[in-house]
Amino acid sequence: MGTEQDSSQQGANRRFVIMGLPRSGTTYLMTLLNAHRDIYCSGEQFNPHAIVGDKRRNERLGAITQRDREAVRFMNRFFARHEDKGYARVGFKFMIGHNIRVLRRLEKDTSISLIYVHRKNKLAQVSSLIKAAQSQKWAQHRADAHVSRKIQAGPRQISHRWHEYATFDHLFEPWFEARPHHKIALEYRELFAPGFERRISDFLGVAPDPGMKSPLVKQGSNRILDRFEDPDKIEKYFRELGLEAWLETEI
Repeated sequence: MGTEQDSSQQGANRRFVIMGLPRSGTTYLMTLLNAHRDIYCSGEQFNPHAIVGDKRRNERLGAITQRDREAVRFMNRFFARHEDKGYARVGFKFMIGHNIRVLRRLEKDTSISLIYVHRKNKLAQVSSLIKAAQSQKWAQHRADAHVSRKIQAGPRQISHRWHEYATFDHLFEPWFEARPHHKIALEYRELFAPGFERRISDFLGVAPDPGMKSPLVKQGSNRILDRFEDPDKIEKYFRELGLEAWLETEI
């Protein structure tokens, strides 16, 4: 999938939303955009467990309930608050499955630009998810022993997750392609391609910023099979499915 509107529509909208599944590259893109002087991009404003950016309230069920009850109003207040700070573009991450009221609003509101990030290599995506869930380290700014720590997982656990994520992407893709919005779909590897910083800046209608660089560090081996403590059964499983390319280096 390579949905991207032509340059005549680029930068038409001030507000944007990054959409995707966990471990697809949404956090990397968020931090990359936040390194641009004219862009503000928040994390998951509709995380079911917390109100991002509000440490005083994110443990209170009442505050989360109010946010979910007034989801569209909450979203609009978020945009307005940061637009008032002078940013040229304001956005946040929206994980597929977080809030149906927001998704329905995004479906209708063509003033919001949409960025859909997806990851073709589901073994890489799921291995990253399992490792982060086991350690509760969802993002890192510096390398440590966790980066090289092997993942404890087998084919059954991986099979459940990769089919689930593949299904979500399969169902979400036509929804996204049907939207008349200013939009772009990005596969994970595209985020690291030469010239990507200029490409995404052009899409958002802002001048490229030479300071754009994500502070995140990679949390596993580049060769996906090397991430596992017991890789033999995993290798056999994916080779028998004809998905041996997922075992090798992703980027």
